[in-house]
Amino acid sequence: MSRLSALRLAFALAALLLAAPAFAAGADTTQQALEAARSTIADIETGLKADDLSDADLARLRAAADPVATDLQALVADLAPRLEASSKRLAELTPKAKDAATKDASTQNPSTQNAPAKDSASPELAAETQRHDALDADLRSARALLLQIDDIGTRISAARRNLFARRTFAQSASVASPLLWLAVAREAPDDAHALAQRVTDWFDALSTRLSLSQGLGFLAILLALIALAAPLNWMTQRVLARDASAPAPDRFPRALAAAWTSAALAAAPLVALGVFAYALDVFDISDPHLQGGLDALLDGLRLIAIVNALAHGLLSPRDANWRLVNLSDRASALLLRLWVGVAIILAFEKLLEPTADLVASLDVAVAARALGSALAALMLARTLRRMAIGAEGKGRADWGPARAALGWTLVALTIGATLAGYVAFAAYVVDQTMEAALVIATLYIVDAVIQEGAEALVRPGAAFGRGVMTAVALRRGALEQIVVLVQGFARLTIVVAGAMVILARWNLSQDFASTLRNAYFGFRIGGLTLSVSSLLIAGAALVVGVAATRALQNWLSSRYLPRTRLDAGASNSIRTIVGYVGVIVALLIGGAQLGLDSQKLAIVAGALSVGIGFGLQSIANNFVSGLILLWERGIRVGDWVVVGSETGFVRRINARATEIETLDRGMLIVPNATLVSGAVKNWMHSDRTGRIILPINVAYDSDAETMREILIAAAKAQDSVLAIPAPLALLKEFGDWSMRFELVCFVDDVVTAERVRSEMSFDILRRMREAGLRIPYPK
Repeated sequence: MSRLSALRLAFALAALLLAAPAFAAGADTTQQALEAARSTIADIETGLKADDLSDADLARLRAAADPVATDLQALVADLAPRLEASSKRLAELTPKAKDAATKDASTQNPSTQNAPAKDSASPELAAETQRHDALDADLRSARALLLQIDDIGTRISAARRNLFARRTFAQSASVASPLLWLAVAREAPDDAHALAQRVTDWFDALSTRLSLSQGLGFLAILLALIALAAPLNWMTQRVLARDASAPAPDRFPRALAAAWTSAALAAAPLVALGVFAYALDVFDISDPHLQGGLDALLDGLRLIAIVNALAHGLLSPRDANWRLVNLSDRASALLLRLWVGVAIILAFEKLLEPTADLVASLDVAVAARALGSALAALMLARTLRRMAIGAEGKGRADWGPARAALGWTLVALTIGATLAGYVAFAAYVVDQTMEAALVIATLYIVDAVIQEGAEALVRPGAAFGRGVMTAVALRRGALEQIVVLVQGFARLTIVVAGAMVILARWNLSQDFASTLRNAYFGFRIGGLTLSVSSLLIAGAALVVGVAATRALQNWLSSRYLPRTRLDAGASNSIRTIVGYVGVIVALLIGGAQLGLDSQKLAIVAGALSVGIGFGLQSIANNFVSGLILLWERGIRVGDWVVVGSETGFVRRINARATEIETLDRGMLIVPNATLVSGAVKNWMHSDRTGRIILPINVAYDSDAETMREILIAAAKAQDSVLAIPAPLALLKEFGDWSMRFELVCFVDDVVTAERVRSEMSFDILRRMREAGLRIPYPK
């Protein structure tokens, strides 16, 4: 062995010895993580086998499964590049074919058989092979556990959806059933006696365990809250006072006033209820048996306080000048009474449910929920009817048809559910509608503050906007673009946040589509499982995707692109390409809801390619040609083009054809492939400048210099004629019966060329007659 080989071997062994502890520690850490994941998965599997799991139990199992999935994903992300790097090192250390051939030749040559043939990388190769095998085994184990935990998550979500469906759609007694109310009347005296006994027991226990100091302290807090109620209400009214005689302010001050009103009206009662609940806990006043009813009472009062605050802030029933929404005084008052009334009904319903549970009266709980849901629906119906006839019976509706249709749908759904015995579903609809209204109202105020605040404070004309432009050297148009982008991103964030909050409050934890899909029997076509719910969800996803795409296109064309320096053609190209991408994404999302994975999509694409080969070449050619037109922008929307014998303006570039409006106001539909492969004259490709050539014949007895001056003067007299290049009068030829002149000039807009030509012709004819020059007749 040479000295160099010996040194290399020594360094390799030293590196292995130094890396062995770290490798062992890393392997131990990986093994510990895998063992911990296996243990947790086994515990979750055992928990899932239990009977009568509640939603809280399933939520706890899901909470235990999610960190395991996160840890396994991190472990896979850590092991995968390490395994790839080890594979590369192993490939480098493995003897190549040339080295193996040399070794075979040495074994066949007797003279070299006794020569020692050792590979200095052999120890490193063995260690790397061991390391590679260990990483590969750990990675496969981690991926297998990740698949297992994902399957557990899917099963937990399915179990929660099934439990939710069973509870929500459980049928009980109808609100119109006499048996229900007879049972309530029969049980009510016993329930009242049991409840009174519970309250008596609570007072008896409280008198024995409550000391004098505790009682005095709680009483002092209660009296302080009562004493502060009137001053706080007076201060709140003073703070929220508005000058009704002042002119209507802009939308930004109204949005700030709505936010401030909501916060001010909700702060005092929420703080008071929080202090009261804290005093009950500190002085040990509450009783475990009555804690549910007490919590329901406090939650109901909080709901009423929040609803009242948001309703006054958003609707401003006493001052129309500061109202954020565009409603009449009458409509605002009706909506305020409806909102607060439904909140009071829900608060009483929340209070009666734990009370009924306390005395073990199921009929009372069912009757309370049914009666509360029916009353809320009737209040909504009354409000909708009064708003539909308008003020003073004049027939002018205060509510739009779409909103009225939604309201009547909720009324019919709730009343029908209570009459059919689906009381839990009816109460669920009312409760979730109220919570969704709270979320929407809150986010509406927040969105108004952000949108109008960005427009009022950061616009180029505002002091802050001018400061930003000066500080970072921004153009006015660039700042306007930034404002629009901020507004759009903020609105998108608010919409997504609102949807997530509403869906979370609906208890649709992971996959709402699966919840509906389980309600119907699906049928299989090939490898796809189709059902009514999957088709509805796929259609809804497609509609929402297309609607979102159209909304984004409208926002681009109305808000963002007009503030850029792009011309109409570039703006149309961006808008059209965004539309294509959005529709494709919507189709992919809809297909995913039907179960179309990548392999099935590849089959569909193959089928489409066969169809294209048999008869769709023209459509595919025109579609691709349309993309080329949008990308290369050789022809843009607004350009003046000549196609064959037709001349007109490009109005729209569609997926298959381009619409060209001719000069006689006709619409010429030209396939995109014709524009790409054929000859098209575009008067506005590089710029809008146009050239006018005006020929004129003059008699030989006319003065040529005077004629030239007349032509130049007539051109300069037109405001649309450019000074640079300057107009030019040319004597083209001496004909048989006249001298032929040509006036050459340029206009800034080729569209006005014909009009300018006509005006110059009139002017030239007038000047020639004044100068005594004549146009000869042909001989």
